[in-house]
Amino acid sequence: MPTCRHCYGTYARGQFIHGNGPRAQVCVRCGVEKGLVTEDEVASLYDASTANARFSALARRWSPLMWLSVLWTAWILFLSDVDPWRLYALVLLVVFTLLLPVYMIFFSSKHMAVMARLTPDYERPKGH
Repeated sequence: MPTCRHCYGTYARGQFIHGNGPRAQVCVRCGVEKGLVTEDEVASLYDASTANARFSALARRWSPLMWLSVLWTAWILFLSDVDPWRLYALVLLVVFTLLLPVYMIFFSSKHMAVMARLTPDYERPKGH
């Protein structure tokens, strides 16, 4: 994957502006910030609402892993010494841990559909 020569970010080819000279190997964000292109010329630049929606979709996708790690930490620190709740909480955590990969596999297509809906169309120019 190409690297932007201004911010050194690595992006897919669709996130770069096209041209030679100062426009070569420049991502759309740096191209707009440096004045090489206008926002109307780049279709793949995410506006603030699209960027927030993509971030929200990623947060919804990966938040169960974060919550599961928080629950395991709480069980290790607090509930492992409480006599009747130690076993109940352990069984629930084991069940949730085993079901989470299945849940993520089943809903991966929904996540990919949401991300595809939030990705702007990209038409590769002739010669690229």
